[in-house]
Amino acid sequence: MKNQFTSRIVKFTFALMFVLIASSCSQDDEAMDAAILAKEINSELSAKGGKVSAAVAESFYVPNEICAGLAAEFCFTAAVGTNLQVQQLIAGEWVQVYLKSSSTSVNTCFPLTFATAGTYQLRYKIGGGGFSDPVTVTVTNCGCDEEFTYVDNGDETYTFTYIPDADAIGALVEFTFAQGVAVNGLSTNFTQNGGVSSVWSATMNLNECETYIWTVTLDANCSGNSPQSNVWTDFKVNSVSKKLDLEDKFTQPCR
Repeated sequence: MKNQFTSRIVKFTFALMFVLIASSCSQDDEAMDAAILAKEINSELSAKGGKVSAAVAESFYVPNEICAGLAAEFCFTAAVGTNLQVQQLIAGEWVQVYLKSSSTSVNTCFPLTFATAGTYQLRYKIGGGGFSDPVTVTVTNCGCDEEFTYVDNGDETYTFTYIPDADAIGALVEFTFAQGVAVNGLSTNFTQNGGVSSVWSATMNLNECETYIWTVTLDANCSGNSPQSNVWTDFKVNSVSKKLDLEDKFTQPCR
């Protein structure tokens, strides 16, 4: 009886071992099958030059503030290797202002400068599709330094350029020429004080950072034996001289 009981235990033990071995082999086979499948997929991707990468949300960034005369940074977000283009509408034609045939970074930025304040139209392309709808870009004057320049053109004409650093409503703008000088070229809003004075003035609304240019022809009134005569001596805004040097003036030889 004892031998029969022992025999049954041995048989049961062998049977249990067989079940465990079979189960282990099944799991190993599944793991091997998964590994083989992954290897085959990777091999196929490599053969086709493919790669696994996270999707990139494509976009085109326009700066919130764009200042006239200063470079502004525009940026693309797109997958590496993407064709990127930007065009600007100029005189009714779309003109290419930026091209990157194959980007090397997810974020690609480039500078773009607009000379004067105003609104401009841009359109862009990301990849092989068409261009976007036009994007309106607003450019503003973002502050500047006051500037006044004056140039003798060498032919009895003189160019004066003034850029105010702030708005000035009803500003008194004055040119001071020498007594008796013939003045031509000032706009009609300038009048000669009293009709005979050497001061010509106008009341103007001056805009911050706007450029004002006056080119005038001056003919000296020579008298006596002086070899030369003054023709221009000052420029003022609200009674404040804007000359770079208070000693600056223009003269003409007497003939």
